[in-house]
Amino acid sequence: MARDGQPARQRSAAALAERDGAAAHDGAAVIRDEAQRLRDYAEAAADWFWETDEALRFTRMSASTQLPTGASGADFIGRRIGGPEGPELGGADWQALNELLAARLPFRDVRLNCRFAGSEPLYLSLSGVPVFDAGGVFTGYRGIGRDLTLLVRAEADAETARRRLVDAIESISEGFLLTDAADRLVLCNSRYREVNEAVAAWLVPGTERSELARESAARGAVPPGAGGAPATECRVGERWFQVSERRTHEGGAVVVQSDITALKRREHELADKTALLRATLDNMGQGLLVLDGALNVRLWNDRLWQLFDHGAEALWTGRPLAELLIDASPDAPERAEEGIEFYRSALAARRAVSREIHLTDKVVEMHLTPMPEGGLIATYLDITEQKRVEADLRRAKEEAELASRSKSEFLANMSHELRTPLNAIIGFADILKGEVFGKLGDKRYADYAGDIRDSGLHLLRLINDVLDVSKIEFGKIALADDTVDVASVVQACVRLMRDRADAASVTVSQSLPTDLPLVQADELRLKQILLNLLSNAVKFTPPGGAVTISADAGAQGLRIVVEDTGIGIAPRDLATALRPFGQIDSRLARKYQGTGLGLPLTKSMTELHGGRLEIESTPGVGTKATVWLPPERIVLIAEPALSAVGEG
Repeated sequence: MARDGQPARQRSAAALAERDGAAAHDGAAVIRDEAQRLRDYAEAAADWFWETDEALRFTRMSASTQLPTGASGADFIGRRIGGPEGPELGGADWQALNELLAARLPFRDVRLNCRFAGSEPLYLSLSGVPVFDAGGVFTGYRGIGRDLTLLVRAEADAETARRRLVDAIESISEGFLLTDAADRLVLCNSRYREVNEAVAAWLVPGTERSELARESAARGAVPPGAGGAPATECRVGERWFQVSERRTHEGGAVVVQSDITALKRREHELADKTALLRATLDNMGQGLLVLDGALNVRLWNDRLWQLFDHGAEALWTGRPLAELLIDASPDAPERAEEGIEFYRSALAARRAVSREIHLTDKVVEMHLTPMPEGGLIATYLDITEQKRVEADLRRAKEEAELASRSKSEFLANMSHELRTPLNAIIGFADILKGEVFGKLGDKRYADYAGDIRDSGLHLLRLINDVLDVSKIEFGKIALADDTVDVASVVQACVRLMRDRADAASVTVSQSLPTDLPLVQADELRLKQILLNLLSNAVKFTPPGGAVTISADAGAQGLRIVVEDTGIGIAPRDLATALRPFGQIDSRLARKYQGTGLGLPLTKSMTELHGGRLEIESTPGVGTKATVWLPPERIVLIAEPALSAVGEG
C-alpha cells in the first residue's frame, strides 16, 4: 500500500499543483483583462492621467497622455498643482478647487485656465480623488484631465454669434419673435415688446405660442403669427400691422411684425383718389382714351363707349388701337386705316392736333395730345348740337344780313325817291314865300309857305340821315379828306345853331385856343358830327341852360368837347342812344322828337376818321360828348402848339 500509495500521493500533489497553476494563470489573465478594460475606460474618459504625492506635487503622468499643445509630462513632474513653479492656473473654480484639495475631498470637472510660457490660454477640466494608505494616511491624488480649449473657443464663438444675432434683432425696426420646434417662445426683441406691451408678462422664454395668441387676442395686442400663413394683415386700434412667418430648419418659427399704418393710409388715399379720378373720368362730357407709345389702349372712360356705341368688352388694357378701329368700321377698312394713320402722325409730330369725325347720327370732335413720356391722350366731344346751332346761327345771320341789305336798299331807294318831290316842294315854297310872281294877298300865305319850306327841309335832313345810315352799313361812304381848319368849322356850327339856341333860351359858347392845329378830315362830315352833337345838346338842355364847345390838341390827338347842362343820360341807356333808331323815351307822345340817328351817325363818322366818340353823362347834371381824332390826322401846328402836343 505504502509503495503503491506513495506514487498516488505524488500524483495527487502534482495534479493539485497543476490545477492551482492553471487557476493562477487564469486569474492573472482575468486581472490583466480587467486592467486593460479599466485602461480603455480611462482612455475613453480622459485625455491624460496624473498622480500627486501628499504635497500635491505631480509624480506621474499617463504614458498615453494627450497634454495641451506646448506642454509635456516633464513640465508637470515635481511641480505642485497651482504652485509658483507650475503652469499658471486660474479660472472661476480655482478657489473652490483649493478648498477641496485642502479638505482632501474628491473633485470632478473643475474648469481651469492654463497658460504655459509662450502659449495661448488653454482651458482644462480636472477630476481627482484622494488616495489614503492602509492606515488612513493621505498619500496624494489620482485623476484625469481633459483639454477643453476647442470647446471653450467654440462656446465663445457661439456666444459672440449669439450676441451679434441679438444685436441685429434689436436693431431692426420690426417686431421679431422666435419659437422653437415645440412652438414655445425662445426670444423676442424690444420692438416686439414695445408694440405688444399689453402681453409683456407672457413674453418670456418657454411660453407657448398658442397661449400668447390667446392673450394677445384678449388684450388687443398683435397676434404672434397665424400658424403657418406666410403673411397676414391685422388692425389694432388705429394701427395696421403685417405679420410674416417663416419656419426654421429645426421646426421653429420666425415671426416678424411690421407697422404698415403709413402704407395703409397711402393705399386708402390712393384708392380714394383713384375712385375719385375714375368717377371724374366716367362723368366727363368728353370721351377719353389714353394710348401708349405703341398705340395700345391704357385707359378709357364710359363716355367713350356711349359716343362710339362700344360695349365694355370692346376695350381692354393692352388692346391695339388698330383692332379697335377695324372692329368699329368692318365695312370700311380704308376708313380704319386712315384713322390709324392720323394717330400715328400725331404721335410722330409730337404736337396736338384735332379733327372732326362724322358718324351716322352725330359729329364728334377728336383732339390728340402727345404725352411727354410717350403715347397720346385722345379726347372726343360730341359737337352735334353745337354744329346744329352753328348752322342755325349761320342761316339766321345770312337771313338777317339779307333782311338788313333789303332794308338798306329800301331806305336808299326811298330816300332817293322822296328827295325829288321834296326838293320841288321846298323850291315852290321858296317861290311862294318870296312872292316871285306877285303878291299872295294875305300875309298868312307867306307864313304858311315858310312853314312848308321848313318842314320840307326838316324832312330832307331826316331822309339824308337815313341815307347816310344805309351807306355806312354798306360801307359806301368815302371820306373826302382835305386840310381843315377846325376852329373855322366850330365857329360855323355855333353860328348855325345860334337861332335854335336863342329860341330855346339856351346859351351856346365856344372856347378855342389861338394855336388850334389844322387836321386832315372830311370837312362836311366833321361839320355834320359837330352839328349833331350841338343839336342834341340844345334840344335836351332846359331853358336857361348852357352849351359849351371846346377843342385842344395833344399827344393823343385832337379833342373836341361838347358839354351841356341838360337832362343827361342814365348809364344803362347809353348803349340804346348809340344804336341806330334808338329812342330812350319810345312813347309816341314823348317830349323830345327825333329819329334816333344823330348819335349813331356821329359815332360812325368819327370812327371813319379813325377816331372815337366818348360820352359821359349824369342824369339831371348834363352830358359831355368828346370827339377824338387820331394824332396822325394833325397836319399843321404852330410853334407853341407843337410844344403843347409834345407835353401832352
